[in-house]
Amino acid sequence: MSSRSLKVILGGTLIDGTGGPPIRDGAVVISGSRIVEVGPAGEVEVPRGAEVIDAAGRTVMPGFIDAHTHFMGLGVRTLTTLDLSGTRSISEVLSLVRERLAGMPRGTWLLGRGWDESKWVERRYITKRDLDPVSPENPVALVRVCGHLITLNTRALQAAKITRETPDPPGGKIDRDPVTGEPTGVLRDAGMLVYKVIPPTPKGMSLKGLRKACEIALSLGCTSIHEAGMDANGFRTYQTALEEGLLTVRAYVMPRGTMIEALEALGVRTGFGNEHLKIGSVKFILDGSMGAHTAALFEPYADDPSTSGIFVTPPERLREMVMKAHSLGMQVAIHAIGDRGIEEALNALEAALEEEPREDHRHRIEHCEVLTEDQIARIKRLGVIASMQPNFVGEWSQPGGMYEERLGPIRLRRNNPYRRLLDEGIKVSFGSDCMPFHPLYGLWSAVNHPIEESRITLEEAVRCYTLDAAYASFEEDLKGSLEPGKLADIIILSEDLTSIPPEKIRDVKVDMTMVGGKILYGRVA
Repeated sequence: MSSRSLKVILGGTLIDGTGGPPIRDGAVVISGSRIVEVGPAGEVEVPRGAEVIDAAGRTVMPGFIDAHTHFMGLGVRTLTTLDLSGTRSISEVLSLVRERLAGMPRGTWLLGRGWDESKWVERRYITKRDLDPVSPENPVALVRVCGHLITLNTRALQAAKITRETPDPPGGKIDRDPVTGEPTGVLRDAGMLVYKVIPPTPKGMSLKGLRKACEIALSLGCTSIHEAGMDANGFRTYQTALEEGLLTVRAYVMPRGTMIEALEALGVRTGFGNEHLKIGSVKFILDGSMGAHTAALFEPYADDPSTSGIFVTPPERLREMVMKAHSLGMQVAIHAIGDRGIEEALNALEAALEEEPREDHRHRIEHCEVLTEDQIARIKRLGVIASMQPNFVGEWSQPGGMYEERLGPIRLRRNNPYRRLLDEGIKVSFGSDCMPFHPLYGLWSAVNHPIEESRITLEEAVRCYTLDAAYASFEEDLKGSLEPGKLADIIILSEDLTSIPPEKIRDVKVDMTMVGGKILYGRVA
């Protein structure tokens, strides 16, 4: 092996991803794409001629693995869509819409995303009544941060042919004026009514978006992602990116449930691929989101007693599809947020496992937010992975935040109970769902959980975002920890996470990101 392929990261604090105690003044020896030795610097021999990377005073750890993200969409939106994520009022949104439309031809669509009414002074959804005065000649569609609620102006409603006579679609809801019955412009889990008329992403933009997403990921220390739901066109884009050398992070791509027949015909199962791109679990959506009041709960919403959420997919249909995917040898991932949704997800998984037992299935519940004690016991018994998003806690679990509004104080205590799950020995993988895509913010959120009894340690949070995220894709023997023989997917952070106050974690920067022994990102001081 040429000395040019040898690297040694010296000094710094190693958080190795296993959940064990940090190693002070550590060393990691890398040969080619693999780690060959890890330990205290005084016990590790530096190979002659190796490139030495000084990490003194900083953190060295495995690259983050975002176990639930919409990665390609993140990149495409960054390049094409009006970003509303930082807005603090409806008037600010309207100002941004007006400004963007000023440079657009009449009749062309304006797409925006990322708004969150829980951060607005008005604390309500935006409607067509708000949008119409600033967008009389262009159809406008603004997607809430969760992706489960979209607001249209009148032009967009007309383009989609949505009127007072339009029935609610299966698994969705059209908000209507209580007096006139006219649509207000708000669609909850009913985006299919308008997406069919929105112009498709321009040719080549998906590939550009994927490349952009990789750049963002590397700058944030994320070396692997789980793409949570992809169609055939998306798979083609990933394949092209791999062939052209543009896919610089590792991807575990989940086919949508609608692709089961195609997977069956091809004989493809979870895990097909290589170290850089693999077919992941089949992704099903059972309920909606908390923000849209569509996550399925046993009891009504505290701030809207008229509803307890919806099922995007009827439970009986879910059971059929899960059984099919399970019988094909696929891993299953079910989007379920509310306690009633989680109950039906567990029913479907349990029925499949009773019909056709499989020892190491690693089926997943995505989000898995509002849990009962019985459900925690069932998750443990069935060996289900809880694929969760700690950044949601940072965004919405603060006192008076969106979660408390939706759930009330009692159910709030059952929301995202990381400590409880880990104490039961349940595998918890962390992802972002792009709200926001920012692993260090996720670490900060888990360690500083506003519900004190749900907090976990820094080392545990790192493990959920590395080794246990790798476990969720059957890759824990390949990556996710600083151990000999594993891929050298390694990051160096600007601070020693173990020596700063926990509330400062989200302010830490990524200084270096290495994928397979190659440095693909370095921060300019």
